[in-house]
Amino acid sequence: MSEEHKYHVIIEMLEDRVGNYLLDDKDKPTIKIATPPEFPGGKPGIHSPEDLFVGAVAGCKLTTFCAMAEKLDIGLKTLKIDAVGYLGQAETQGMMFTKVDVHLEIGIDDEENMKSAEKCVDLTKKYCLITNSIKSESNFTFEITVV
Repeated sequence: MSEEHKYHVIIEMLEDRVGNYLLDDKDKPTIKIATPPEFPGGKPGIHSPEDLFVGAVAGCKLTTFCAMAEKLDIGLKTLKIDAVGYLGQAETQGMMFTKVDVHLEIGIDDEENMKSAEKCVDLTKKYCLITNSIKSESNFTFEITVV
């Protein structure tokens, strides 16, 4: 892909440590964002940047897997992504996500597509642009069942 894509976000503060996450595309809903309750001044019940980070990893795995499944025609019936991010002390200063564990539960329609589904997993590991863009360790597990 030789073209460059741009994704524009604006955060407007509503009150101390709470803001609206606005997107260029006005058809997309505004997301309220705040410091997580684990930190001083954090707000419970509002998405945090940490939630969005882990969600971006999980969402990218989902969309990448679906694109590969379509290309390989594996008969994808169900897909569930379970992701957990671990925030810890960075080596130099502050905190960072030290790792993200991602587990895929994949349901396909036919046992004959098992090898293709496994290839989809490998392609998802290779082409997920979010995990390719972060320095955190990313652990990736999966299970495939016929449904």
